[in-house]
Amino acid sequence: MPHILLARPHPFIVSEMAPFLQQQGFSFNRLPQLDALNDELAKADVAVISLALSSPLPQSAEDILLAIRQLKPSLPIVFASLLPLERVQKTILHLMQQHHAAAAIAAAGQVIGSAQPGQAGTVLYFCKDDLADAVKRESFAKLLKIHAKR
Repeated sequence: MPHILLARPHPFIVSEMAPFLQQQGFSFNRLPQLDALNDELAKADVAVISLALSSPLPQSAEDILLAIRQLKPSLPIVFASLLPLERVQKTILHLMQQHHAAAAIAAAGQVIGSAQPGQAGTVLYFCKDDLADAVKRESFAKLLKIHAKR
């Protein structure tokens, strides 16, 4: 069973995305504090980072991504937000291009760049509205399973 680390757990991710992850056969846990990142990454197949402005952790999405890349550079990343991809794609590409020159994004029904789930330069993106759409849920579930098996 692939294991997902909710590395920057916004309440949306915990309350709404977590049940979806369980339905797809993933186990998961929340990062309680940045000091626990190394131990949590040892178990993780994927990390989910919320792009929300607020989070129970004081670190920004950029800080969390940097810490993950320093400890486990090839770990697949999923960004999550309440906003549609069009509103956050520049932010995601900016974050990822600091670590991968050819950064790409795969989302349910959308691809930006040369996205290949499971590859280090590709991240997945999931927004709240994807949960309400059965086709997007199924599409994202398939992407996530590929991304987690890299």
